[in-house]
This record gives sequence, structure tokens and C-alpha cells, in this order.
Amino acid sequence: MKLLPLCVFWCLWYLNFFTRTSFSPILPLIEDTLSLSHGEAGGLVASYSMGYAATLLIAGRFVPAWGYKRTVAFGFLGIGLVLVSLQWVEHYPAFHVLFFLLGLTTGTYLPAILPIITEMYDPQRWGRAIGIHDSAASVAILSAPMLIALGLQFLPWKTILLLLGIVSLILPFFFWKVSIEPEHRTPHRGSHYVHLFKRKPIWIMAVLWVLAAASNMGVYSMLPLYLIKERGMEYAFANNLVGISRIGGIAVPVSIGFLIDRYGYRIMLMLSLLTTGLSTVFLSIAPTFSLLLIALFFQAAFSLAFFPVGLAAIAKLTSPEERSMGIGAILSTGVIFGMGGAPLFLGIIADHFNFQIGILWMGILTTFSFFMVKYLKKG
Repeated sequence: MKLLPLCVFWCLWYLNFFTRTSFSPILPLIEDTLSLSHGEAGGLVASYSMGYAATLLIAGRFVPAWGYKRTVAFGFLGIGLVLVSLQWVEHYPAFHVLFFLLGLTTGTYLPAILPIITEMYDPQRWGRAIGIHDSAASVAILSAPMLIALGLQFLPWKTILLLLGIVSLILPFFFWKVSIEPEHRTPHRGSHYVHLFKRKPIWIMAVLWVLAAASNMGVYSMLPLYLIKERGMEYAFANNLVGISRIGGIAVPVSIGFLIDRYGYRIMLMLSLLTTGLSTVFLSIAPTFSLLLIALFFQAAFSLAFFPVGLAAIAKLTSPEERSMGIGAILSTGVIFGMGGAPLFLGIIADHFNFQIGILWMGILTTFSFFMVKYLKKG
């Protein structure tokens, strides 16, 4: 395998994911500074998710014409500019605008990078290449709360985002040197989203992605609020606990990648959904601190398993000329209703009841979704 390009891709995905996860530990500070309710704080995540989903849809349809490398590079330049602009934001509506723009810029990456990876590596190695690449998200989820908590002891949170913005402006130059431009393929006549969603495997994967994203990033986005506001933990302790609990998830995507190549994506999809759902239920009902700690570690590890499997499944279920569009359609649905809708749902439920009820129902729905995998074709 070509390791240098994969290393650069890993760094890009780490930075992309670190940018979005950095707002989870910062969200309680924004909430207190602007005197927001839990629902209003969750609404900022929803604005980000709407921008992210919009780009996934647009990029998924037009990235072959724009150029895969160009899409990745300009996306990171946009991320840098948005993070720099956050230095001057003071009001809640302006936060909504910039969160939306940040979603627009971060959403360009996956529809462009997956075709590049599948072009550069043999199909027999797609599982491990995608798994290694996706492990960057696990490391970002692990490191973001701890690095942000550490950085806040020395720097204002806006300065931390400024440093992330500067790195985002530099890294695309390394990407341009080591990547290749996939062969341009003209989409089939009638290749559009309406035609795409008429295919049962596509909407099945979209539903599964919604539930997996809700149990993973949806829950993760609100965990600091849950632990601080409802469980009574200190700010630094809660964020460090969230970060440390993610350590078990580092090896999961890489291991899953090798298992996909060996056993196929259907078996691994069922296992990932079942373990994600059950561990999320466990997280919601853990009555004591020790059981809550165990639940955090299990849920963090298992909830990451779905995504490399899901990406490998999309690559198997789509042709090269429609792969970007398939990624855009499925991921945008997951982002809108899973990553974006779940924090808003959890925040509203917490305002009226508590976080535990919302997390419990997410776990139940994800657990039973594994039955849908049997309707996907074997391969």
C-alpha cells in the first residue's frame, strides 16, 4: 500500500474531524456566555449540520466536474477562512451563520476523497485503506476534548480556533503533491438523486447512517452538557472523561477495515449496528459513576465501528461514476437527521425531561436497525 498519501489523507481527515468535534467541549462555554438554553445550544450544531449536508448534496453531484483534488483543497481553504472569521463573532445569530458556513466547507471532503482512495488502491484493499483513513476520526474524537481543555488553560477558545484555521490553510499544499486525480467518468443518463433514491440499498444505507450518526456524533455533541449540567461534573473533568473514554475507539476502524476485507460488509454492518445500539442503551441507564464510566468506553468504541463499514458498503454498492453522488446522498441524510437533528432532539428532550430518555430511545432504534441489513445484496 502507498503509505505516504494515506498518511496525508489521514491528517486531512483528522483536521476536518477535529474542527467539528472541537465545538463539543466549547459548547458549554458558548451556552454560558450567550445565556442559551440546551435547545438553543443544540441548534448551533443543527446549523452546522445543515451546511454540511447541503455541501454533501452539491459536491456529491458535481465534484467530478469540479475536480476531486480541487474540491478537497478549496474545502480546507474555506475551513481556514471561517475559523479566522470566528474571532470577531459576538452574537447568537452570527454564530448560526458561521456554523452553517463551517458545515459548508467541511462537507466537501468525503465525497471527493473516497473516489481518490478507491482509485489509488486495489479493491481487495479498500476495507483496510478506508479503515486506516477513518481511524483519524477516532483519534480526533479522543484528542479534541483533552487538547481543548488543556489549551483553554493558556489561551482563549477563539485563539485555539484561529490556530486550527491557520493549519487548515497550510495542509492542502501537501495533499496536492501526493494525491492523484481520478479518471473523469461521465455519469449515466438519468443519474440524479431522485433516480439514486429509487434504489433500495441507497435509502437503506441512508436510514442506517442516520441512526449510527445520531448514536455517535449526535450523542457525543451533547455529552459534555449531559455530564456537566445533569450529572454535576466539573467542566475540565467532564471533557477529559469524554476524551479518555474515546481511547478504545482508535483501533476499531483499522481492525474493522481488515475484517471487512475478510468477512464482507453485511456481517460487519449488522455487528456494528447491534453493538452501537446496545452500548448506547447502556449509556442511558447506567445508574452509578463506575457503570457510567464503563458505558462511556464501550459506547465510544462500538459507535465508531459503523462508519468505515458504511463507507466500504457505499463503495461496493455504487459504480465509480455515481460514487460521489451516493456518498453525498447518504451522508447528507445522516448529517441532517442524525448528526444535526439528534443534538437538537436531545436538547429539547432535556429541557422538558432529561438527557437519559433521549439517549435511551436512540439506542433502542439503532439496535433494531440491524435487521435492515439483510435487504442489502451480498458481496
